[in-house]
Amino acid sequence: MPRRTCTRSKAAVRDCARNLGLMLLVCGVFSLRAFAQPAGPQLTLDSVNVRQEGVVSFSTLALGTEARSDFPAPQFLLGETEDQAFRLCIDMASIQQVRFNAFTFTAYVVNAKGAQQAYKYQVTGNPAGLFHDSAVRVAFHVKTGANSLPGSILMPVYNATAGDLLTAVAASDLAYVSVSGTTPLQIHLGNGADGLPISVTDVAVNEDCPNCWTHVDSRVNEKSPLAVDPGTTAILPLSLSPNTIPALLQGAMAIRTDVPHDTLALTVTYHTVPGGADRRQTILAKVRFGPGLLGLALAVCGGIALGLAARYLLTGRVGKEDERAVHAILSALVLGTIAEFIGIMLTAYGNSKLVLFGLDIDPRQLFPAFILAILVSGGVAVTNWVKELFGKAR
Repeated sequence: MPRRTCTRSKAAVRDCARNLGLMLLVCGVFSLRAFAQPAGPQLTLDSVNVRQEGVVSFSTLALGTEARSDFPAPQFLLGETEDQAFRLCIDMASIQQVRFNAFTFTAYVVNAKGAQQAYKYQVTGNPAGLFHDSAVRVAFHVKTGANSLPGSILMPVYNATAGDLLTAVAASDLAYVSVSGTTPLQIHLGNGADGLPISVTDVAVNEDCPNCWTHVDSRVNEKSPLAVDPGTTAILPLSLSPNTIPALLQGAMAIRTDVPHDTLALTVTYHTVPGGADRRQTILAKVRFGPGLLGLALAVCGGIALGLAARYLLTGRVGKEDERAVHAILSALVLGTIAEFIGIMLTAYGNSKLVLFGLDIDPRQLFPAFILAILVSGGVAVTNWVKELFGKAR
């Protein structure tokens, strides 16, 4: 029995050795075939310094070849080696944002002499620093054998962790919104990206006084984005429809011209084009409610009536001495309307202020318009009485 076992073991060893030899032979054949194939060019992209605010380094991964030679603009960005032997083509539609603030895209290296074969690569950009999304010139090398051919290409680089890219152009005055209908509001947005356009795709609005509004929205969305070109400003449109009674109550006692009745927080979603990561930025819009022409007319008429009644109680007559009552009433109506009109023109369209008893007021509001009409129609008698009343209150 031991001899048979030994014989079988030797046979098994011979079989294993024969199989191992066959496997090594096959691997050698495939290795020779692989080395016999012509090697493709190697692509490397140099690190780039972006406006002295950060650096982007690149890594490349060869993905094989594709049978293509057409790389049309604007989908593809084109660069060339200095000797014009090779072209670098970057597919803008392939740009993607990945984790850890990196971005990737597909690139092709093509023989500039009209070859029908393109070498495909996946390129990963790794940003560091505080720079904004920018268009920069990046140096690259195409290595074939012992030769390393330099070239350059103008391409976008991204930094999703950088600060806001939009700048809101501050308005000189608070936005005036009439409660009698729908008021359009325009927000001017500037582009902070260097050489790249920005696309605004969504606007969400939060109000400090939700009951003051029936409808607040913008027509900007993914299907109808707002484009902000580099170095320019664009207008973000809003449509504002106040809830009449709550809006009037909200602004009833805020008579100073520099005090907002409500503040709208606009959460704007946007990205750089092409391929930038979605960002969100909050922009504030401060508004004041106005009663509209009908509301102002009622306030002026009510103030004129009360001012004439106060004059009569203080002096025993409606107008001046020997003035007919009808003439006095018409004079008060005309002068009160003129005073209100001039006050609105000076405060809304000029740099003047309307100051009554040391208080800067807005004649476009119900209460200030009412007080102004009382003082104009009441004349000196009512004005002196008010001054005396305030003097005693001190």
